[in-house]
Amino acid sequence: MSTNNEYKLCSRCLARISRKFQKTEENEKCSICDNLLLHEDKIYQLIYNKIHKFDIEFNTFYIACQVTYDKLNIAEKNIHKEVNYQGNNGLKKQLRKDLSQMLVEKMGKTIDYKNPEVVINIKIRKKPFKHNPYPEINNLTVFIDSNPLFIEGKYRKLIRGIPQTKWPCTECKGKGCSACNGTGQQYPETVEGLIGKHLLPMAKGKEIKFHGSGREDIDVLMLGEGRPFVIEVKYPFKRSIDLKFLRRVVNSHSDGKIEINDLKFVDNNRRASIKKSSTESYKVYSAIAEFENGVTSNDIKKIEKLNIIEQRTPKRVEHRRADKIRTRKIMNLEVERINSKKLRLIIKCQGGLYIKELISGDEGRTQPSVSSVCKNKSICSQLDVLKVHIPQ
Repeated sequence: MSTNNEYKLCSRCLARISRKFQKTEENEKCSICDNLLLHEDKIYQLIYNKIHKFDIEFNTFYIACQVTYDKLNIAEKNIHKEVNYQGNNGLKKQLRKDLSQMLVEKMGKTIDYKNPEVVINIKIRKKPFKHNPYPEINNLTVFIDSNPLFIEGKYRKLIRGIPQTKWPCTECKGKGCSACNGTGQQYPETVEGLIGKHLLPMAKGKEIKFHGSGREDIDVLMLGEGRPFVIEVKYPFKRSIDLKFLRRVVNSHSDGKIEINDLKFVDNNRRASIKKSSTESYKVYSAIAEFENGVTSNDIKKIEKLNIIEQRTPKRVEHRRADKIRTRKIMNLEVERINSKKLRLIIKCQGGLYIKELISGDEGRTQPSVSSVCKNKSICSQLDVLKVHIPQ
């Protein structure tokens, strides 16, 4: 059965689809677009108002469109079938195209289909939206999603006892209790928190997530140039952050606990490469090994020859790491005697090698180890990271 008399189209839809249908009269709604294409200026104003209400700062954008009004979807499908329409500008695409052009021309923004700073979501339904001020388009609303902001840098941890990221309280599992003073955190300060408490209000974001190139234990210092990291701000409304000012604020308000440097804006791909860089990187450590018995010059020579290490997941981290054997290489190992039972080791090795277990042997789970080659039980009493190198 022909649909020509069943549907009426507005002037915009007649021009873009087919003139075989009747034109809508005054106060009639278009069967395809519900007259939305006739009021795109008001849709643009909705977008503009939302951007300025929340003071959202961006340069690049993408517009998405969702139609949950079944009547419009069915009508469009039937009309396309009736006239054998071969075009590629349905209602959603037409709205995206027209409104994108308006943002480009009126606001000076740039369309980015792959990595936009914000996504402007247009939703169309049958029922009116309560807070839409325009009666002609009251079944349409706008949501704006701000994509994450990524900042790369390097941090130095200058005192012991601070973890890299948040640890939920072991008593309440993060809910908040008397043991953690209601914070839900095992430790009151973290590297992530010392940076994030200044960055988050600058970016007017919702939350932050910290991505480090590996992590040092809570009792380990991070010295030298620092450990590379990317900090992610979720739902930021501000993007033009002064990174030099951020660096000064964090460094001056951290009471000598941490220091950050080399800040720069990056994209999501860099975040992924930072997190996956462990086995491709190398690290340099300074470790103090304390022995049960005296250490001979021959023992030192054996330690300096350590090269290929087979290391099963250490007992201390097996609750959060897959239980498997990892092969890691030591590129250089220098030994300095402190006294008859204490040595300082400067170790340059492939990322992912557990240094404490390299020294202790971890009850045979690390082979060979400093303890095993010397046949002399030893522990790592102090550990500092001197350098973390990752591919650029």
